Amino acid sequence: MSIDEKFMYRSYLQQKDGRRRIEDFILEYLDGDMQKNMLDFVAWLRENKMSPGWAGFTNAWKANNKGRTICYMRLGGGASNIKDVKFVIAAFLENIGNYEETIISEGMQSLIWDNVFYCVQKPPESLPPEEFRHYGLIYPCNHWGCAPGKNITVCGKELTNICCSITHQYFWFHDPDEATINSIKKLLEFEKNARSKNTKK
Repeated sequence: MSIDEKFMYRSYLQQKDGRRRIEDFILEYLDGDMQKNMLDFVAWLRENKMSPGWAGFTNAWKANNKGRTICYMRLGGGASNIKDVKFVIAAFLENIGNYEETIISEGMQSLIWDNVFYCVQKPPESLPPEEFRHYGLIYPCNHWGCAPGKNITVCGKELTNICCSITHQYFWFHDPDEATINSIKKLLEFEKNARSKNTKK
């Protein structure tokens, strides 16, 4: 077993038995503004009753709301075409159709459009250019016979060839800065409120 494999296995065991929280890993592997921003985000999740717990595999955590994942976090880029990523936040916006108008009024639609998970088999000639795409899985993924993905319309714009994974959702933010994290907080609040309204029906 290599040194890297031993490190990953040690991290896996520590996370599995709950000996270390996500804050411990943020302090160990991130620094500067990114460390500060991620610690602030995790503290915000805890304050708002969305405390992150281990997601079941190394260096990944999830926060739940109403019994379902609302936010997923991961150290590193993982199975992605994005290189040298230090931290990923995924917002599981299941009810985004209920608050699209609010997103537009807040001027956040471009943030949504620019941070979706595309199918790895998205045609190269389609928009956006390949260098601006985030791929959810590794080529030639076609786990569910779903390539080249599905089309969705969000905030009035059609997004083509989106990853179909039912566990990944669509909106992933790589190495978010403070302004992006503040926007993610708003999005999670919108989603949390929408889930509460649906539960009351």
